[in-house]
Amino acid sequence: MEESKKDFDLIVSEGKLPLWKAIISSALITLSILIIFYTFHKIYQVGFNNLSVKFPASMIKLIVLSAGSGISLALTKTILIDIENDKLISRYSIGFFSKDVLSKTPNLEYVSVFLEPTKEQFEVNLWYNKNKHYKMFVFEKKEDAFEFGKMVSCKLNIDLLDATEKGNFKWIDKTEL
Repeated sequence: MEESKKDFDLIVSEGKLPLWKAIISSALITLSILIIFYTFHKIYQVGFNNLSVKFPASMIKLIVLSAGSGISLALTKTILIDIENDKLISRYSIGFFSKDVLSKTPNLEYVSVFLEPTKEQFEVNLWYNKNKHYKMFVFEKKEDAFEFGKMVSCKLNIDLLDATEKGNFKWIDKTEL
């Protein structure tokens, strides 16, 4: 059942897969397929004996490593939140294929804007179930991060926390922004 994007209060997406990730992931998946064909070809040449059983067993690690790495690079995640119907959909996609995982919306508590001092970037996090959070987006400018945080907190009707100064957290009145 394909849900319309208009039915959701908030959609958080990783966006499109960068070209470099697409190239590397497709190369790794292709490599694993080639190794599988190579293994079957060697078994056909040698025949089914003790050597042909040991050879594929040694190739399984390489197949799993290359296929697993390729799939993890190609995987994107989108979260769709519908507060009214208490529905949260986590959509995992690889290319044209996607898998939706439906769950109840967790207890969404607040949105925080956080300064990552090592990277000098501002993260917007959605906090739920007391101490769990989802990193939603990273911004270069503080104003952009607060605009996004305000939009998310208004859509979900939850509080906004300014955590940009270490040890000096303050709740933000959304009407002031």
